[in-house]
Amino acid sequence: MTDFDQAPSTGAAILYTDGYRMIDDVPVFPEHYDAQGHLNNAAIGQLFNDMRIFYIRSAVGAWWVEVLQSREYVVAAREAHILYESEGLPGEEFVGAMRYLRFEGKAAVLEQRLVESNTGRAVARAWVVQLLLQRGAVVDWPSEYLGRVDEFEARGVGVVPKSSRSWGPGESMHSAE
Repeated sequence: MTDFDQAPSTGAAILYTDGYRMIDDVPVFPEHYDAQGHLNNAAIGQLFNDMRIFYIRSAVGAWWVEVLQSREYVVAAREAHILYESEGLPGEEFVGAMRYLRFEGKAAVLEQRLVESNTGRAVARAWVVQLLLQRGAVVDWPSEYLGRVDEFEARGVGVVPKSSRSWGPGESMHSAE
């Protein structure tokens, strides 16, 4: 979502100010909580996956699903790094966000955040490396996909050559310490 239909929650406003354009409420259910009474780590991983699917449906569009099927593409997460920042508790509401950071070589590098809606308190963030496969081989992301991401993100995400540095969150992971 790029424009708020109503006054954004504190959490949504923080995410928007931080440069995210795909922001949405994240529904949670009783099964997302563990016996300790907080959002389970695996559930947070699933919520991040759901956010990536929402991004495709909302920002990229249904045409991409047709391309995936017709060209026999598979989008695969190569790596997912999750930083758990605070507990998500029953009764709280959450908002999440996602953005592409860059396309590096054949890899898409993206970042996601989950915050408590009313206060903006950080709950978790993720850095994900995705690859596009065609019949088991890694292929380049199609230009029409890259263009749609650039258009939605309202900036040139761009493709940069593959670097020799390791994947992962890098320095931004430690900025909250």
